Amino acid sequence: MGFLKRMMAAVGVGGARVDARLESASVRVGEQVSGVVVIQGGSVDQRIERINLGVATRYRHEDSYVTHQLSKQAVVPGFELRAGETREFPFALPVPLNTPLSLPGTQVWLATDADIAGAADPGDQDFLQVLPSREQEILIGAAQRLGFQLSGSEVEYHRGQIVQELAFRPPYGQYRIAEIEMMMLPSGGGLEVILEVDRRATGLASMFTSEFEQRGRWHLAAQTLAAGPDVVARELEQRIRALM
Repeated sequence: MGFLKRMMAAVGVGGARVDARLESASVRVGEQVSGVVVIQGGSVDQRIERINLGVATRYRHEDSYVTHQLSKQAVVPGFELRAGETREFPFALPVPLNTPLSLPGTQVWLATDADIAGAADPGDQDFLQVLPSREQEILIGAAQRLGFQLSGSEVEYHRGQIVQELAFRPPYGQYRIAEIEMMMLPSGGGLEVILEVDRRATGLASMFTSEFEQRGRWHLAAQTLAAGPDVVARELEQRIRALM
């Protein structure tokens, strides 16, 4: 009977189970998600090599979605788990600075797995509500002060890293543009901002295309961000008009 139980545990039947219990599913970019990992022993004793935690998301590639691990680290070293035993381990895991915000169509989750010697590795998945960092929040607030409304987002794999592009619709009748799109990359306490302005075509050009795209990039310094959304809004407006 013991041999049969071990064989079943090796394929995940009657083996250990792992569950991450979060203090809060809401967390800001750059801060920590914390909680307790609970591992419940199965029908046989097992050697747990390590318990891993990480933050994961997905991005669109052509006609499908690709899962991408933003971070992964061992939070519990190896130990012996007796049959039926329950162990709990507290954790605090940093949320990477390039983690996408939780917006419609974007999913971010805490991925938990246990490496078990000679057996199927159990796992757990808990969705997170990722809020903008203070710096990102100021820039988004600056766009809203100018009358722009967040209209969508898309997660992309850009130059070896995950980035999120936010789209904003302009206030009605202003700027003569269709929308702006921004990528916000943390850099030196500030933000590296990639700004794209989709400008409406007029005159003869409108017979061939409806929009022109202009892209610019600049560093939004920490001291500018510290001055607040009104100051950032003035700089953002200058950048938008320079690309129109």
